[in-house]
Amino acid sequence: MKFVIIDESGRLFDPNDRFLIFAAVVTDTLVNLDKIIPSVKKTLPRKIKIAEIKFSKTGDRTRLKILKEIHSRKLKLFILVIDKEGRKIKDTPENYSLLIATLLKKIMKRYSTTSHILIDKHFTWVTQREKFNKNIQKILARSLFIEHLDSQQNTIVSLPDFVAGAIRVSYTKNQKYFAEIINDLIEEQIVTTWRKIKQKMVKA
Repeated sequence: MKFVIIDESGRLFDPNDRFLIFAAVVTDTLVNLDKIIPSVKKTLPRKIKIAEIKFSKTGDRTRLKILKEIHSRKLKLFILVIDKEGRKIKDTPENYSLLIATLLKKIMKRYSTTSHILIDKHFTWVTQREKFNKNIQKILARSLFIEHLDSQQNTIVSLPDFVAGAIRVSYTKNQKYFAEIINDLIEEQIVTTWRKIKQKMVKA
């Protein structure tokens, strides 16, 4: 059985936020992965108080430490790069599930035993999460165990946040040095547009 941990970097609805990046960490076991972020957090100076360690909220040294920890464990990575082309993506369970399913299709093509999905809690309401789960399984035509986790309580879902953040700044700020740490772990990187994803869905 494969576990897939997913998070994104970028805002769906903001048309000025051109690139939206989804990252998936694929692993055979979750053992000790939840210790990576807390162990790095302990090395931060006491004067630096961060409730939640995320790529967007930390400095370069912390980012590099966590990305190197990810690399040292040789985790498998899959990336979805969405060029929004100035469009807004309505943040609904339907649209969000379509984006996640686009990434999961590639993962499941390579790892057919994928069955347990852990995702950073994106929606506030239980009904939204239930609709998301239903849509994902309908699109992929298979049953999955999907967990929506709060990254403040379970830091394991912050790992793909750092991967997504590293890829995103390579597109938005031409900062390549973060992505270079993990590039050799990326098994597939899809670059597409929201328009093309919607067109494929309509044809399906």
